[in-house]
Amino acid sequence: MHGERKMHIGNPQEFFRNFPNLDSTPVSFAITSEATGQYNCIAWAMGDPGRWWWPSPVSYWPQGCPMEVTIHSFGATFEALGYSDCPDGRKEEDFEKVALYARGDEPTHVARQLPSGEWTSKIGANVDIEHKLEDLEGPLYGKVVAHFRRIRNR
Repeated sequence: MHGERKMHIGNPQEFFRNFPNLDSTPVSFAITSEATGQYNCIAWAMGDPGRWWWPSPVSYWPQGCPMEVTIHSFGATFEALGYSDCPDGRKEEDFEKVALYARGDEPTHVARQLPSGEWTSKIGANVDIEHKLEDLEGPLYGKVVAHFRRIRNR
């Protein structure tokens, strides 16, 4: 299409090494925005692409939520934001979902489910992508360890 700008992954060799379940040919995922360090995966999952979320004094973290990098503290934070545990990442019409990835007890990534049932993620300071949930499991993010849902705003 005339005037359309093609978006690129920063450091593709490292990107595909970190995410071995993503296939670059044919493309099994879609790049949905340019790389930026303005926000991260948690901010993206929470609908706040204006700041970096992380439980530390130099990043944004919801007031009153535990400032710890553990699965339990992230779950408590999601609960404070109106989410509750749910058994899986299957699409449910009336709910929006997020999935938490971790290596051991250390959270590494949060993805948000799109209304289509696919997932969207901000990859660090790299691009945003649309993907299948299991596509990001691997050496960088580990595995999906928890799912959370809340009633979808209509």
